[in-house]
Amino acid sequence: MSPVSPEAAYRTLVCKVDSDGNEAAGIRLPDIAVPLATYSGWNEYKPPYPAGELADRDGSCLPFPADRAAREASGDPRPAVAERYAGGADYLAKVQAVVTALAKDRLLLAEDAERYLERARREPRVAP
Repeated sequence: MSPVSPEAAYRTLVCKVDSDGNEAAGIRLPDIAVPLATYSGWNEYKPPYPAGELADRDGSCLPFPADRAAREASGDPRPAVAERYAGGADYLAKVQAVVTALAKDRLLLAEDAERYLERARREPRVAP
């Protein structure tokens, strides 16, 4: 048996991510299934900590740009919020579909489903 390189071993410990950089495995709650950002369970330390070290117990939220112009100006390869959702009603409908499917599969409590929907109704990052 040939030895495994440290790089190959590391890749086996990292979760697969979707095209937005969100984890692909597990129960995909509305925040991940109908995203407005890339979320990770880790974060790099900033100086004065050593460069490249990962901070445990902290995560990152990298919001999507608001529109195509902002995306192109920043060089962000992820589609912007306005490119993903036609407006607030479209975003709400997509959240509703995820909430309904999770509730049907008994993976989301009714009170939590309503909280997700209420938050989606008030979401300021999608046009009304």
